[in-house]
Amino acid sequence: MASRLIVALLATAGLCACGSGNAPREPAKAAPSNRASPERGAANENRFYSPVAGVAIEKRPTWVFMPLELELANREAVSVGKKETDAVMHDGTTPPLVVIARYPEPSDKPNPTLKINMRALGDLKGASPVDITRTVANVMANAVPSFQLDEEIQAAQVGGLDAGVFRAHFTLEVPRLGRSFVVKTQGWIVPRGNYAIIIGASDPTDGAEDYEADFQAMVKTIVIDE
Repeated sequence: MASRLIVALLATAGLCACGSGNAPREPAKAAPSNRASPERGAANENRFYSPVAGVAIEKRPTWVFMPLELELANREAVSVGKKETDAVMHDGTTPPLVVIARYPEPSDKPNPTLKINMRALGDLKGASPVDITRTVANVMANAVPSFQLDEEIQAAQVGGLDAGVFRAHFTLEVPRLGRSFVVKTQGWIVPRGNYAIIIGASDPTDGAEDYEADFQAMVKTIVIDE
């Protein structure tokens, strides 16, 4: 079902890591960590590989791998303005495979991120990447009141495989700080049999600092096993 992908996209599409000291001093004990996710002993310390998902990515040298407990803690601190959606977003049982952030957390400024998830396609299995992405974007528009597409859903390639890609923006609130951010986000969905690899790149500066080149450079390094 599309809702399964929505859970992943709510985690990837900028719904966390906005900085401003959102992370607690002590991470949640139940949350997993990706501190050891970069390949151990690998010559390139900037490379992450998930043998479960069969996906690898190389971060920019100035970016950092974020511990998943901090990403989950930041996610719990924000709201999209809809109670039901916030409940899904705050569920930490299915964390991303990896989170790459521009700044270490806690950050004093909005923190752009790139994240990768893997989720079951359910009823969307067999549909084209563009059709899957269009369906998911439509559900997200209903789930996030301020969500708006910036352009038509397009076909793309990630790691040499067919994908769908969307670009959008929405408003993210940090209630306890009384702050809000306009987040520019883009998501790539790569169907792989029963599952999809979902990559989300989000900029909570509303594009003011222009991280597009970094996002595109990292996506170009993605390798997905056959």
